[in-house]
Amino acid sequence: MNVPKIFVGIPNLGTVGTGMAYRVREWYHEGHKNRKYDLTIVEMTGFKPLEIAFNKLHEEFLKTDCDYFFTINDDEDLPSNALDILLAHDKDIVIPLGLRWDSTQGPMPCVGIRDGADDVSVELARHFEEPQEITATERPTRYINPVKGYEGLKRCDRVGNSGIMIKRHVMEALPVGSFRYTMNETHTQILATEDYVMCDVLRSMGFEIWVDCSLILNHFKKVNLLAVKKMMVMSKLAGQEDTARALNTLVLAGASPEEAIEGIQEWFSERKREVFPQEVTS
Repeated sequence: MNVPKIFVGIPNLGTVGTGMAYRVREWYHEGHKNRKYDLTIVEMTGFKPLEIAFNKLHEEFLKTDCDYFFTINDDEDLPSNALDILLAHDKDIVIPLGLRWDSTQGPMPCVGIRDGADDVSVELARHFEEPQEITATERPTRYINPVKGYEGLKRCDRVGNSGIMIKRHVMEALPVGSFRYTMNETHTQILATEDYVMCDVLRSMGFEIWVDCSLILNHFKKVNLLAVKKMMVMSKLAGQEDTARALNTLVLAGASPEEAIEGIQEWFSERKREVFPQEVTS
């Protein structure tokens, strides 16, 4: 029985996350054991900027007889069934929903649509082919849980590289060197990273790019523990202040202390269901 042959490229600078390493090992053994797919694993270590590593992975892929080009970064991880899900979509280019870090908004979906000639929209409502209306009251919810409300397979214009699965005929058509940065005239600012530029090239060739919003790519980052602790404390204090204000408002409106507490508890439960519906059990 013929099984899909998948090239798994891992760009890294000498270290890889334990979660990702375990997952690739699991895919390798499960794929062979159950005859689901045949993996060729290639690490590309020590190349900076990242565009060099991806272009070298592209070259190595073309030397193989693999059916699919797949990459995963050293600090990311996917569920056990991710390869099965991506293969089942049978798209030329498909990727799970990844998160990028925004300095003002925190984790945000790493997908977008072109906005004019050069700019990329960062508005959540403009990420997809059929944008959803997002009101001001919904924005705080998406700030807390940035993947809430995105479900199923969506077509988009630009995605990140990690977790992307591309069929062989696409990689054969894609010119080697298409992973590259776009810089400003003085080469002091990156206007578009290698993944977005690659997407632009693929779309110019007539290929469609799809993202599975139900398949989440976990992204791990090193953090300053003191900074995280401060954020936790400030968030807790802000929450306590909001609770005290809400209790006072209810009491002034005529509620008894017991009724005010019950009201706050009910409000908290509703808010939790709204922000993290997948964590609420009946």
